[in-house]
Amino acid sequence: MESWRPTGLELALLAAVAVVVLGAALIGGGDADSPASGDRDRATVQRVRLAPVVRRVERLRGLRFKHRLNVVFAPPKRATALYEKASATQYSTGTRLIDEEELKLLGLLRPGQDLGRYLHAIATEQVLGFYDDRSKRLVVVTGASGSRALQEITLAHELVHALEDQHFGIGGDERLRDDRASAESALFEGTATALMIDYAQRYFDLGDALEAFGAADAGDTKLPPFMEDLLLFPYEQGARFVNTFRSGGGWRAVDNVIRYRRPRSTEQVIHPRDYALGDLPTKVRVPDVRSRLGARWKRLDATESGELDTRLLFEHVADVADPAASDGWNGGRFELWRRAGARCDAPCVSRDVAVWGLAWDTAADRAQAERGFTRAFERGLKGRRLELKGGARGSVGLWASRGGAIGIKGRGRSTTIVFAPTPSAVATLLS
Repeated sequence: MESWRPTGLELALLAAVAVVVLGAALIGGGDADSPASGDRDRATVQRVRLAPVVRRVERLRGLRFKHRLNVVFAPPKRATALYEKASATQYSTGTRLIDEEELKLLGLLRPGQDLGRYLHAIATEQVLGFYDDRSKRLVVVTGASGSRALQEITLAHELVHALEDQHFGIGGDERLRDDRASAESALFEGTATALMIDYAQRYFDLGDALEAFGAADAGDTKLPPFMEDLLLFPYEQGARFVNTFRSGGGWRAVDNVIRYRRPRSTEQVIHPRDYALGDLPTKVRVPDVRSRLGARWKRLDATESGELDTRLLFEHVADVADPAASDGWNGGRFELWRRAGARCDAPCVSRDVAVWGLAWDTAADRAQAERGFTRAFERGLKGRRLELKGGARGSVGLWASRGGAIGIKGRGRSTTIVFAPTPSAVATLLS
């Protein structure tokens, strides 16, 4: 199975989509509308005519809306309030703080960075609109500045979400750090992005389309580089995944993917051939913290960890840009445990234990990945090496870092990584 290879025009539009994603579209896509093509608005858009864009999206996607659309026109402040209210029911403060702790333990966020601040900035800076799959409401921002072409193209993106929701059902976990949720998000953002590019090619000339995307402002807040890549992944890689199947079977092939076998891992999205061959992640088990460290420990989180997670860690913490370092991924599980009574700011290794189990395609893949982890612990996390040895049968490593300890143990095609308060706790969990 050959992966889809974009044309020069499609590459230019995909690059331009990134500007939209990191500006308006990150809150679920951006959307507003105008039936015109290419002119700049001379005044604010108070209401948009949906019907022309709806008909075009239906024709391009090969599906028709089953129910009347629930569209709300709102000024930016109200649109932001509607979004944050909807988001709070799907991504609670407690869950966000757990994600922040895990990202800081891994070195993807620095200790002083606030994940909530970044997410709030995404929701408030250059908001053009969003589709809420729970309330089935599509919010269009009035009074938004920018190109009329941008508003029309991004509306097309959001209409795809509403259309596919009516036919197949979309939605799911809003977590930043769950591999299966990331894979399904890539499927649906991929379909919407692929159709948005079709729309731009069909109804605008290249200059107008690129001008439209260029009109999007990424906002004032500088996101951490890993977060930019994480948020771009479902749009860019998702479009490539979707177009791989469209190139052989059109939208009907994509419909079958959505109906019968949605991708279960970011590995399948990154490598469509693996998806086509039915390559599923290996179930990974990790040491039980409570049985080894005592009854005061409580598990706060357990998520599926994927190839995307290892790729982000290698690139942004270890400074290893070669994707081959993570290509051998075959399964992962990440658990966060907390000891009762202790209080401190994230990352809090004095009260928390993280256990990360990984499976690899081959022992050679494991050894290559562990070199990347070693680099991440020593360069990115400034760990002081206490022990590191390896051989044909396996490997073991121990580092002192941030008032706690990090340990790694590899054998065969499996790796276990532990973040714990003390080296003795690491040794107990890895024994």
